[in-house]
Amino acid sequence: MIEVSGLTKSYGAIQALTDVSFTVAKGQIVGFLGANGAGKTTTMDIICGCIGADHGIAKIAGFDITEAPIEAKRCLGYLPEVPPIHNEMRVDDYIKFAAELHQVPKSLINNRIDQTIQKLALGEVRHRIIGNLSKGYRQRVGLAQAIVHEPKVLVLDEPTEGLDPNQIAQIRGLIRGLAGEHTIILSSHILSEVQNTCDHVIIIHKGRIIEQGTYDEIAERLQTGHLYRLRVAKDAPTLARSLSELNSLSGIKAQSNGSETIEFSVSSSADESVLDEVAKRTVGGGHGLRELSLKMKSLEEVFFQLTK
Repeated sequence: MIEVSGLTKSYGAIQALTDVSFTVAKGQIVGFLGANGAGKTTTMDIICGCIGADHGIAKIAGFDITEAPIEAKRCLGYLPEVPPIHNEMRVDDYIKFAAELHQVPKSLINNRIDQTIQKLALGEVRHRIIGNLSKGYRQRVGLAQAIVHEPKVLVLDEPTEGLDPNQIAQIRGLIRGLAGEHTIILSSHILSEVQNTCDHVIIIHKGRIIEQGTYDEIAERLQTGHLYRLRVAKDAPTLARSLSELNSLSGIKAQSNGSETIEFSVSSSADESVLDEVAKRTVGGGHGLRELSLKMKSLEEVFFQLTK
C-alpha cells in the first residue's frame, strides 16, 4: 500500500536521506522510529507530496506521488507534526471544510462528519470553538481531517507530541481502532508508543534505514545470546553466587529488594540443558522456583544498540 524506493534528499550540504526504501502492507500499522533529526519528517513530507525527493520513488496505493499526485493524494490522509487546524472554527464546521477539500460528495458529507465525530469521540465538543479545546481534543480534530474522506493510507507524524500520559493513551487507542480500515505509518521518537501501537517497526538513523521488521524479529537478530529472568521465593543473592559457577552463564544480576529475581545470559552456542541445572540448583538449594522465562530486549534497548 506504501512503496518507498531509494529516496535521497539533501538540503544544501546537509544529507537528510540516503537511499531510503521500505514497504507497508495493506492494513498494517508501522512505526517509523528515529531520534530528532533522523529523517522521519522529511521522509513523510516526500511520501505525502509536500516536498520532492532528489532521487527515488514514493507510491501510495500504486500511484506515484510525483507522476500521479492527485490520484495518490485521494488515497491519503496526513496528520503532520503541527495539525493543520483553524482555531477560530467550530469542530463540525472544520471537519465539513476538510471533507469539502477532500472532495467528498455533497450527499455523503453530513454522514461522514457524524461518523468521524463518533469514531474520534468528539461528540461533546462538536459545536465548540477549536481554539478553546485542550491539546488532546485539538489533536483529535487534526486526526479527523485526515480520516473524514476514508483514505486507504494514513500518515501520522508525531501524533502524540506534547500530550500528557492520559491523552497519549487516548490517541493511541484511537489509532489502534483505525487498524484494518486504514494502512498506517506513524512516526515517533517515543519508544513505548511504537512498541504498544505498531505491528512493524522501521528504524531510521542519520537519514538511513538501519533496521525494519516486527519488534520480535529485530530483537532476535540483535541478540548475541539469550537473556533469562529467574524469580524465586527467597535469597536470590546466594543463588546467584551458586549460578556464577556455571560457565555457560554470564551477566548474572540478583535483586532482593521486594522482588527476589535473577537475570542472566546464556550464550547462543551453549546447550540449553544448562537451564535444567539452573532449575536444579534453585529447587535443591531451597530457594523456591517461581518463574524461569526468556526475556526479550525492550525496544528502548534495541534502539540504543542500533544508534549508539
